This record gives sequence, structure tokens and C-alpha cells, in this order.
Amino acid sequence: MLKIIIFLFFSLFVYTGCSVKYQNFDNSINNSQKLDEKISLKKERDLIIANNIILSLNPKCESGDHETCNDIGVIFENMQDYKNAFLYYKKACDSGVEHSCANLGMLYEKGFGISKDPQKAIQIYTQSCNNSGALSCYNLANVYRKGEIVAQDYKAALNAYINACELQDMASCANIGSMYELGLGVQKDEVKAYGIYRVACFRGFNKSCSHMKRLEKKLKVN
Repeated sequence: MLKIIIFLFFSLFVYTGCSVKYQNFDNSINNSQKLDEKISLKKERDLIIANNIILSLNPKCESGDHETCNDIGVIFENMQDYKNAFLYYKKACDSGVEHSCANLGMLYEKGFGISKDPQKAIQIYTQSCNNSGALSCYNLANVYRKGEIVAQDYKAALNAYINACELQDMASCANIGSMYELGLGVQKDEVKAYGIYRVACFRGFNKSCSHMKRLEKKLKVN
């Protein structure tokens, strides 16, 4: 039920737009002003709803439900209130909620709500990954693969993706397939890449399916 509530809340932040017919320059200005007013009112309503959800969830967080602390952190992050997001992620992470550690590390990596500290982010990802935090393993792998905040290391990236994949993170499994296909940190092996894409696809990671089909055609798999 909690996940449904949070999903509905997130959907409130998605503005679908509306159709406005610009008949002349003056009308376009008036319509634009009206549209801005509607968006402003919508944002105000969203904030009221968000704060009400936070108020309803906070007692559970304070009473020791640290998954809920992470949920509150997610809401604050989507509100772009990164300082409060940081506080709730840290509380949950310190209590052993590993995906909250991944979220906390990302704030350090990006410098949201806290001074940017890539090394601290890597430290958090590594520790959480070692504690079977799949999302932290995934984030750590991305850090090493991209080489933006640390020296690029494809082997370290591959190992982190493998750890995450073994924890059933299918995006990481698909990334392993990509590294085998391209020969990054491992000997190039398109047949193995195809097999990995296939597993990830059949386990519900749809983005892997197109890569599976592409290699299936290239390798002429029956």
C-alpha cells in the first residue's frame, strides 16, 4: 500500500501539458500567463500533498521503520529538498537499509544537499555493495565504467556489475552483456553477450531484449 501511495505521489510531479491555440500575439501572452498560473497552483497542491504524506509517514520512521525513512528521503529528493533527503537517507543507511546507502552515495557523488565528495560516495557504495546492496554495486560499477570521478577501470566495473547481477539486479546483468559484447575489461565474446542479454530479457528487463534480438540476428541464432 505504501508503494502505491508513493507512486501516486510521484505521478503528481509529471506535467502532461495541454493544448493551447495561439490565434494572435496578445492571446498567446494571456494563454501563457494562465498556463503559468495553473502550473503554479498545481505545484502548490503537490507540495501540500507531499508534506501531508511525509507527516503521515514520519511516525513510522521515528519508531524504527527505516524503510519508511528511505521512502521519506525519496519524496524529499523528488521535491528537490536535498538537505532533508540527505538526512533521511543517512538515517536509513546507518540502520542498514542498503538501497538507502546507494541513494545517499548518489547525493555525495552529485553534490546534492551536501558538499560534493566523490571519494565519500565510492566509500559508501563499496561498503554497501560488500553488504549485498545491489543498487550500490550497480552505482559503483557505473562510477568505474564512466571514469568521471575516479580512474576508469573496466575490470572493477565488471566485478561490481557481477556482484549486482548475482543479487538479481537485471540492469547490471545487461551491462555485463554489453561489456562482453564490446570487450571492456574482458575478452570480447558476442555469443556470451547474447546469452546474458537473453537471460536479462526473459527475467523482465525489457531494455535487454532489443540487444538480444540484434545479436540473435547477427549471430544467426536459431
